[in-house]
Amino acid sequence: MNHYKGQDCAFCVESVLLHSRVLSFSLNDVPLSKTIVMKTSYLFTLLGLMLFSTPNMAQKTIVEFEHFIEQHQGLDNVSGELVPIGISEIERKIIFFIEEKFPDLVEEIENIIWDSYETQTTHSYKNHNHKFIAVLKVKGKDEQSFYEVIYDPNFKTVKSEYHWDIEMLDFVFDPSLEERENGKADLLQLEIANQVNPPSLNDFNNTHEGFIRLKEEKNRGENNFSPLDVKDINQMVNQYVSSTYSNVEYTRNIVWKSYSTFISPYSSHHFHVFLVQVKVKGIRSIKYLEVFYNPLTNVTKGDFRWEEENEKFARPIAEN
Repeated sequence: MNHYKGQDCAFCVESVLLHSRVLSFSLNDVPLSKTIVMKTSYLFTLLGLMLFSTPNMAQKTIVEFEHFIEQHQGLDNVSGELVPIGISEIERKIIFFIEEKFPDLVEEIENIIWDSYETQTTHSYKNHNHKFIAVLKVKGKDEQSFYEVIYDPNFKTVKSEYHWDIEMLDFVFDPSLEERENGKADLLQLEIANQVNPPSLNDFNNTHEGFIRLKEEKNRGENNFSPLDVKDINQMVNQYVSSTYSNVEYTRNIVWKSYSTFISPYSSHHFHVFLVQVKVKGIRSIKYLEVFYNPLTNVTKGDFRWEEENEKFARPIAEN
């Protein structure tokens, strides 16, 4: 039976601790030497359980492509309404999180609305999360307040990137994360987000299953994977670079960087990002730029621009 080994071991450790406490109250009539031996035996048992339970607990936190597929399939309900797996448990966790974080601020949690689900895959990691909007009644404020929270399906944890601003009397985005957001690509300008005919959940699952199939066929390591049709995409990326950037002498290498998916009630998109190494005319060192591939439209497009002064390709910083 596949069971939560980490939880089993935690239970075992708790049992050992309990027995050791009971034992300490019943050793008055036992010789000192035997008492030491018995306590030492329990100590080593406890250490052994903790040692061997650690890898099992760590393994349960690894995100796999199968987790993405499970979450996407869970959203594809018969009624057509997008509802995450285990929504009741998630809502309870969100309520607890808000009540613990704002005990003197929030008067009532009026509603919790599922907003979106997204995944990201790179060579070094895979992650995914659901976003929810909590509709709140805040003390001393007549109108409703809206608070975005992020739920991790693997760790089953809730967090938020917003905090209460006492001057604005509203929840505001963490300013320390602005640089991260400003560095992101404009998916509208790249014709990836909010398209008339968005991709389906099956499109996402087919791509993730392609990662799994190629990894099995090539017998690759845990973080060594790429899209099934990577060779064809590389040719498209190469053609795009040579036709778009006139200062590029030739492309030296093309490396798959990441794959991302996004779905909300009225929008969805997915895309690959490729890192391109190029030789620029008159520049000795190799330069780098990013190119996006939209599987839905089979189109490659980039947003990097050549900065003459810095002698590099870079994404223009988004203006607030």
